[in-house]
Amino acid sequence: MSATARLTLPYIAPQQAQKQVTYNQAMAALDQLVQPSVKSRTVTAPPGSPAEGDTYIVGPSATGAWAGKDGKFACWLSGAWSFRTPADGWLAYVVDTAEIAVCQSGAWSPLVSNGGAGVAKFGINTTADLTNRLAVAADASLFTHTGTSHRMKLNKASAADTASLLFQDNFSGRAEFGLAGDDAVHVKVSPNGSSWYEALTIAQGSGLVTLPIGQLAFPAAQNPSANANTLDDYEEGTWTPGMTFGGSAAGIAYSAQYGNYVKIGRLVFFNLYLALTSNGSGTGAAVVTGLPFASDGSGVGSTATMSIWGGMSGVVGTPVGLVNAGATTISLNMSGATAHAVMTDTNITNSASFGLSGCYLAAS
Repeated sequence: MSATARLTLPYIAPQQAQKQVTYNQAMAALDQLVQPSVKSRTVTAPPGSPAEGDTYIVGPSATGAWAGKDGKFACWLSGAWSFRTPADGWLAYVVDTAEIAVCQSGAWSPLVSNGGAGVAKFGINTTADLTNRLAVAADASLFTHTGTSHRMKLNKASAADTASLLFQDNFSGRAEFGLAGDDAVHVKVSPNGSSWYEALTIAQGSGLVTLPIGQLAFPAAQNPSANANTLDDYEEGTWTPGMTFGGSAAGIAYSAQYGNYVKIGRLVFFNLYLALTSNGSGTGAAVVTGLPFASDGSGVGSTATMSIWGGMSGVVGTPVGLVNAGATTISLNMSGATAHAVMTDTNITNSASFGLSGCYLAAS
């Protein structure tokens, strides 16, 4: 063997004369091939005034002294072009495109760029493909600033395309956020990766928020906010109204006790219907009990309208209800043209029935 297997560097033969010639040839080849940097890989004709050591990867369909040398290293040494044939996997830095090129099957293509066309795909701890051209397998990824801000951009070709973040469970989609099929912001979720539910959209032209499913759930246990402009609760339910006379519920019996409510933030809308079969043994002011939430304790009550009533005695004017401040009770009153009076057990007979509806501000 007269040359090395990979770089074809000439060996010095035993008892060879002028060994320095062979040695110098090997050194020149090493100088050309180790840490190779070429001026270009697209030039197809030898430049007119090359400097000593100027190296090129010969471009396709080369002419002149480079004819038939496509893809080879051409280095100007001692007044002539020296050519080297690369092997698969050889790398070279290309100055005019600021890229690292790799040789494969005699052809050169970009591997890593610092200003050129860029690498076709790149995998970190995993395999990239032509769809996922950048692939990372890691516990975390960090994109940080270089002194001030950092903005990540997802760009799509047209409004009908998609630019979104897709969150997966074992490579099956569970949530998606972004511009999906138009230029509005969409938030979607899926239980299985195939059935999707769009929970929220934000119109790009107005910023208006839409709930496509039409429902917004609040927790069963209220989490009140101190901010007066924050909606923190919504609830629908039923409650059981009752009565007391002078604070006593002794002996009171009913044929109907029904109440329902809707609570939005601190505002409670309620309805109730009571029908008595006995007004019991208590005496004094008539009070409805059992409101689902204590009212605001500011000292300001809210009125309730008595829509229907019957079986009452001695009522002067219109029966109304007054929600007591800081309590879950409603005092019954008779409202006249110039004054009102408290209703008592004498007004609410054994066969009395009535309905009340109103609203009040809850304590929280």
